[in-house]
Amino acid sequence: MNEQVRHTSRTRGILATLALMLLLCCGAAYAENAKDNVSSTLLPPPAQEDQSVLKRRLQTAKRDIETFRIFAENFRSNGDAKSLAQLQTPVDEFLKKHVDNLLDQGAENSTLETTRLTAEIMFIKTRLLLSLNRPDAARATVDDMKKRFGSNQKISVDLPGKTTTLDEGIRLLDEDLAKTSTSTK
Repeated sequence: MNEQVRHTSRTRGILATLALMLLLCCGAAYAENAKDNVSSTLLPPPAQEDQSVLKRRLQTAKRDIETFRIFAENFRSNGDAKSLAQLQTPVDEFLKKHVDNLLDQGAENSTLETTRLTAEIMFIKTRLLLSLNRPDAARATVDDMKKRFGSNQKISVDLPGKTTTLDEGIRLLDEDLAKTSTSTK
């Protein structure tokens, strides 16, 4: 009889241990599954994440190109041709390596916000090229803007000094280009 009690208590102990292990395994599996669900709901989908990164990069490029434009305007207004000439190479490298690639990405992954930022960057780029005495490159950028934003020319853009529509900004650039071409003749 003693042996039967030991056998029964051993069986109950094994069953209790198995039940606890089963509960722990199920709990751990459930917790892992719940953790995946919570973390996946907190993270944005890859497309939104890509748009967020592109938007930040466009905003940074806009600030940087605006800084170049301010320097070029300052050198030009002070008649510092030597500094203006020295600024050409860094500007060309910056535009080629950073801005032009971002503008292409903005066109590929366009949302209203990236379209607006792309238009603002192209506007500032045109003004920068005009400040560097490069009206042909500025004209090419305006022509590209007209092609690229043909259907979006009524969007609101924040241009240096004011907020207006893109078609009004393009009209202002055309006027600046006309003034530049008449002053060089």
